[in-house]
Amino acid sequence: MVGAGPAGIAASIYLKRAGIDVALFEKKEVGGLLLNAHLVENYPGFPMGIKGDDLCNLMKDQLNRWNIKPIMEEVKQISIENDNFILNTSDGKSKFKVAILATGTKPQELGIPGEMKLVGKLVFYEIKDLLPKLKPGSICIVIGGGDAAFDYSLNLADKGVAVELYFRSKRPRCLPLLEKRVKNYVNIRIHPSSTPIDIKEKKGKPEIRFRSTEKNANSISDDIATCKSEADYILIACGRKTNKEFLSSDLKKSNMRGLFLAGDVRTGNFRQVGIAVGEGIKAAMSVEIYLRS
Repeated sequence: MVGAGPAGIAASIYLKRAGIDVALFEKKEVGGLLLNAHLVENYPGFPMGIKGDDLCNLMKDQLNRWNIKPIMEEVKQISIENDNFILNTSDGKSKFKVAILATGTKPQELGIPGEMKLVGKLVFYEIKDLLPKLKPGSICIVIGGGDAAFDYSLNLADKGVAVELYFRSKRPRCLPLLEKRVKNYVNIRIHPSSTPIDIKEKKGKPEIRFRSTEKNANSISDDIATCKSEADYILIACGRKTNKEFLSSDLKKSNMRGLFLAGDVRTGNFRQVGIAVGEGIKAAMSVEIYLRS
């Protein structure tokens, strides 16, 4: 099992209950993208909603109950050898008859000049990585117009952070519920029709330029304006892509017996904890049938 998010956790618990040995690999933290969630309101059993990290802790408790101890190693590559899957990890090699990939997704970069130089220092893609650095009164630029960007903005605002929320479109693509909540916060300002151009570091802080269709005093043409925005940090939430790069070339090209995908790595944009859990259980049931046959 590669990936200890909701899909990998659900699959591991099912297989353990079915009497099948499980090795659960995770390179960072147990919980996956759920650790980024401000409030999970559509997962049955929690009528008032539940914080993402609180739900993660409950899932960890359930892993402990079944004596499933995640192996904190990064899987570098998965290849096939004599009908066995070979996992090359940061600590060595392991051999398995069956593999479930629950590796989720990874962030989509903006692809603008200066971005990659500041990643992990002033520019972040996961709110869980940024939160330990923030203090009340900090200023954070959030880039993105979807559910994740608006959810991140609410999370930051609740912690006393001033949020400048930018997105390319005239209207956000998030749930109307999230848009309404964001507009109720005095410490969140929304900037639509804003396309990022480049990022640089200035006196230890990030400075980012946007191109906007909104005219202002800095207009450089009749319909295009540029503006600079400074903050303490930048959080980018502009989509995600499936995380399957570590598969060897032969596994990427064909559907290999004994290899199963579960969760966001398979469903792509349908990133919901309920879907991930169901995907994990479905994959585990398929593994059980495969092994017993």
